[in-house]
Amino acid sequence: MEYTINELSKRTGISTRTLRYYDQIKLLTPTRLSSSGYRIYGENEAALLQEILFYRELGVSLDEIKKLLNSPDGDKEKSLQNHLYALTQKKARIETLIDNVGKTIQSLKRKSSVYCLCLVL
Repeated sequence: MEYTINELSKRTGISTRTLRYYDQIKLLTPTRLSSSGYRIYGENEAALLQEILFYRELGVSLDEIKKLLNSPDGDKEKSLQNHLYALTQKKARIETLIDNVGKTIQSLKRKSSVYCLCLVL
C-alpha cells in the first residue's frame, strides 16, 4: 500500500510540514515522488514513521533517532537503556516536585485558616 503525504499525515496525526522536514533532514524519505512531484510513502516508511514516533514519545532527539535507526540492535538497546535511566531520574525529580508543591499548598491552607481565625476573634 502507498500513501500520499496527506494520507500519511492523516493516518498518523503528524503534520505534512513535519513529514517534509523529516525528508529534508533525511530521517524519513518517501519511497518515490509521483509524476506531479508529490511524496509517496510505502509500508516500510509508514512502519519507520511509527518507530520514529515511538522514540519521539520517549523524548529522544531527532539526531539521536537518526543514530538509533542506523545502528545495530545492540547499540539501540544500550541507547534505550541510557534513555530509560534518564527518564527514571526525571521521574524521580518530578515526584519530588509534586510532593513539594503538595506540602506548600497544605502549608498555605494552614496559614490562611489561622489568618481567618484571627479575623473572627
